[in-house]
Amino acid sequence: MKKKSNTILLASVTIALSVLVTSIVVIGGDVYLHKRYEQVAGLNVWGYRGPPIGAKQAGERRIVVLGGSTAFGYGVPPDQAFPAYLERALNDQHHEQPISIVNLAYNNEGAHSFRYTLDDYAYLDYDIVVLYTGYNDLDPDFNREVYRHQSPVFRLTGYLPIFPIIFQEKAMILRHGGDLEGAYQGEKTVFRPGIVDRTTAAALETAVRISRSLQRQLDGLVGAVETSAIPTLYPEHWDYYTERIYEAVVHVLSLEKQIIVVTQPYLSELHITQQRAIAHMLAEHWLGSDPRLHYINLGQVGNLKDPLFAYDGMHLTAQGNKKIADNLVQPILAILE
Repeated sequence: MKKKSNTILLASVTIALSVLVTSIVVIGGDVYLHKRYEQVAGLNVWGYRGPPIGAKQAGERRIVVLGGSTAFGYGVPPDQAFPAYLERALNDQHHEQPISIVNLAYNNEGAHSFRYTLDDYAYLDYDIVVLYTGYNDLDPDFNREVYRHQSPVFRLTGYLPIFPIIFQEKAMILRHGGDLEGAYQGEKTVFRPGIVDRTTAAALETAVRISRSLQRQLDGLVGAVETSAIPTLYPEHWDYYTERIYEAVVHVLSLEKQIIVVTQPYLSELHITQQRAIAHMLAEHWLGSDPRLHYINLGQVGNLKDPLFAYDGMHLTAQGNKKIADNLVQPILAILE
């Protein structure tokens, strides 16, 4: 009986050590991937773009930017995304207090994600929220993507595992001929990968499925997140989008913080119609009556067909991002002062 107990104990210790060693290797590899991709098109260990930000300093004013790939700065390094340009410009002109800007944007996320992101990053103790919004909510199928919040590890610890994201995006790139944004938007694949690319993509996708399987098991322990949409109150085309913006604004104002809703450079007639709906909703509820809410229309700032401004008709070049930042400096300085 004693021999059997020792055997069970030894087996338990062996399994525990195996799990511990495997976890250390996986975590170490994940941190390495974060560092490797952070300055290219990746995220830091806390799930946002740019260097991790520390505790808020005395007198510091902190701004967070939410949006999709155009706020994220898809196609340019982190320091050439418009939030980075905006932070440098504000600090050059506002010497009384240090100003930090955290880029919380994420590829393909729309207005549905904003409440989750604001809650997940409440610990940043932000003073001003900037919603740079529109493009990812043009599709008649409601955008319900909330990538980071779907990770149980992220919800538990604030740490975002990048291993499944890197592998998934590599597979998407291989299957879409290098067009990652098109893959995220679900556009039909026109590129026909060769057998090597197909095999590599399949292997990467298998690794992602294994990783997600582990995350689902963890979800069983911590509780899966519910990201289903709140039913729209009215059947109008833009009501789902405007209601998600409305919820975000109500949330920020309830925290006694400032919020700025920004219209992106006009993409199409459909986008113009969408943004008119947002401007109408904001004017109907708050504009002119609540000084903490601000609306800035950058629809006419820059021509998306100009390759010096936007390299693909949507995502901005470094020059384009700087132009967006330059047009936000004075309005934000007025808010700060």
